[in-house]
Amino acid sequence: MRKANLGVAVFLFLIGAIVMYDAVRLGWQYDPSSGPGAGFLPFYLSLGVLLCTSVFIVKQVMQLSKIGIVGDEPLIQEGGLKPILWVLLPSTAMVVLVSIIGLHFAAAIFLLFYMRVVGKIGWLECILVSVLFPVGMYIVFDRLFLIPLPDGMLGNYIKLPF
Repeated sequence: MRKANLGVAVFLFLIGAIVMYDAVRLGWQYDPSSGPGAGFLPFYLSLGVLLCTSVFIVKQVMQLSKIGIVGDEPLIQEGGLKPILWVLLPSTAMVVLVSIIGLHFAAAIFLLFYMRVVGKIGWLECILVSVLFPVGMYIVFDRLFLIPLPDGMLGNYIKLPF
């Protein structure tokens, strides 16, 4: 587990370094006449990521040097892969469905499946949520804010009736 934590921390440190490099390229200083540069906020956010991950990496390396890797427990405990797959596989299926039938219908199918099969919730609640939530998303984003959400390949053929 400690090796996995250390690996993730190093990965996040590298992302922070890349963002900081790009923020410096864009201009991160504050100019009193024109305001902050385009990289102002990304620079300071990446600075925070770099500081936090640096502290975490130092702590993990110190713990590994004291305890060693011998007593390190595995990243996924015995029987822990099943709950991960119960989240990963339906989520992957939803991403594929969004590209085919659009976000609204994919969300309805995903919610119905996940609430009924994984959550073991009653049919009435599952149907209400899986119908009302996508309809609400459609009304708020597509109609009120005029922000079209992904329709997918069949978007021209499948439309909500309002």
